[in-house]
Amino acid sequence: MKKVLLCLIALVASGCASLPEPPPVAHPDRVWQQRRDVLTRIAVWHLSGRLAVRNGPEAWHINLDWQQKGDDYQITLNGPFGAGKVKLIGNATGVALHDSDNQTFYADNPATLLQERTGVIMPIEGLRYWIVGLDSPQQTTPPKLDPQGRLAALDDNHWQVSFRRYTEVSGLQLPEKIFIARPEQEIDVRLVVDEWKLGAN
Repeated sequence: MKKVLLCLIALVASGCASLPEPPPVAHPDRVWQQRRDVLTRIAVWHLSGRLAVRNGPEAWHINLDWQQKGDDYQITLNGPFGAGKVKLIGNATGVALHDSDNQTFYADNPATLLQERTGVIMPIEGLRYWIVGLDSPQQTTPPKLDPQGRLAALDDNHWQVSFRRYTEVSGLQLPEKIFIARPEQEIDVRLVVDEWKLGAN
């Protein structure tokens, strides 16, 4: 277990060097509203990255590839969990999980299906928004902003989300490192984005 924890720390600490932080803004709340409007209009994006996931005594290293087109998404997770490589393909009405044994399973909720088939607990529905620096439509409490008018932290449906680092992508500041936790269930998810692509290219 000690070796696993050391690997998780190394994973989160690694990644490409980010650009220097932009200067603070005079009115973070106003800048956030402008950012939110722009980010909400991003319908197509693709990222690749790495996840360190801990569910109680269990821990995984997972490579992540996520493609989003409107409500349609394709998420590929490649890790050492029992199902090996899995692919989630879904939209607002449901999701299918394809595993490395060419079996397919269906459900309404991607997080529930992933947990049932792999044991990994991850808030996929909220992560879709957090991953681009947005609060989700289910967010009920105001998020915390950083001096640049970006999301710094939020609580969403018992998930504590901390935005640790941003990077510039096509003129926008997008998250590069996100820590997600549910302490009462000993769940910890840490995401490092290696590559961002916006639009259909």
